Amino acid sequence: MKKTENQFFYGWWIVLALMAVSGSALALTITTFNIYLNAFTQQAGISATQFALCSTIINITVMLFSPKVGKILQAHTQKALLFFLTGFCLSYAAFSIVSSIAALYATAALFGFFSTGLTFIPPNILVNRWFAEKKGLAMSIALSGSAFFGMALSKYITYCIQHFSLAFAYQTVAAIMFAAGAVLIVFIIKDSPESIGLKAYGAEQALKQSVPGNQTALVHLAPAVLKKKPFFWSMLAAQFLVGFVGGGIVLQLPVYLQNTFGMEQAATFLVITLGIMIFAKVALGWLYDKFGSLKTTALVAASVLLTCIPFIFTVSADMWMLGLFGAMFWGVGNCIGTVTPAVVASKTYGPAYYGEVYGICLRFQTLGIAAGVPAISMIAAATGSFTMVWVLCSFLTVLLLSFYAVGLNGSKAYRSHTAEDSIQLKDSMPLQPAG
Repeated sequence: MKKTENQFFYGWWIVLALMAVSGSALALTITTFNIYLNAFTQQAGISATQFALCSTIINITVMLFSPKVGKILQAHTQKALLFFLTGFCLSYAAFSIVSSIAALYATAALFGFFSTGLTFIPPNILVNRWFAEKKGLAMSIALSGSAFFGMALSKYITYCIQHFSLAFAYQTVAAIMFAAGAVLIVFIIKDSPESIGLKAYGAEQALKQSVPGNQTALVHLAPAVLKKKPFFWSMLAAQFLVGFVGGGIVLQLPVYLQNTFGMEQAATFLVITLGIMIFAKVALGWLYDKFGSLKTTALVAASVLLTCIPFIFTVSADMWMLGLFGAMFWGVGNCIGTVTPAVVASKTYGPAYYGEVYGICLRFQTLGIAAGVPAISMIAAATGSFTMVWVLCSFLTVLLLSFYAVGLNGSKAYRSHTAEDSIQLKDSMPLQPAG
């Protein structure tokens, strides 16, 4: 089975399947998780703070298990996806029968474990295998599902809670996701292009390239070897700050906007941000393919700065134009925690060890989220305003871009078009990464 020039490449069907499966999983784990808060706390008789701790438990679980889960998905992608889908849906439905704090946190831990194998890691592994070119576009489309399904599921969940019950919402969402996800995984998603007689998109053109530093050359080093390379630790430092800044702003921005502009104006700003973000995710994928990792990451980082700087000087509801300016740029800057780390990793590391390598990257990003969310909240509470929060995030955004620049520059010495070339390069240059 060979792809003719005019034939639609099968890898794009996999991207669309990932958009639905991983996109809905991301929406249920992040975007819509707290919609249940009020109904859950009333039904179970627990506090909002106790329920909010579920998100912390989920993040800790992801941080602990992401390298191992990545390794499992790397070796048995389709079977592992079915396993994680089943566990994800069962644990999500289990929230509907929780009646104690201990059961709630145990369910959150299980949900976090299964979400690790269904959210960020599968698109990264499969896009890396199926695409040698247009990785950025493919990755951004796969990840854009979180916005689409976030909007659809939030409305459905809210309707179910209002007109039926909390249990009905949990259980029907789990059932629908399992039925649809299982069909897509079994009949659409394939482990690799070679399994159906194809090659990765653009693979033949990539092999013809002679310039080792071009965008299709990757680092084909095992995790044990990568951990000895300074450029890898620079990339991980950037990944930590991506989580710290991106995760911190995402969760605290609604609080800031409500405190500054009131609930109605804040809601309008957030809708504008979400609308821009949907288009920005896909557009950034194209930009990453066109202009490369560093230039496009610099654009995203600049958008974060253009979010933070106007907010530094916004001190009252009358300054709504500055607030609107910052909210609009956050539609692009928000991608610092989703599109940027995924695409940069896919354009840096080769497919042979990708699952485990990306799992390590995700661990550092999750650690950044776990540190950033409470840190930003505490700074705002201690100072009585968000001014220092925006100053700190501006500084850290410049720092994370610097870490990415050092890491991407250092990775050039280890990039090649094949794993064999990379092994030879590693043997001949063991201690000399460019920096």
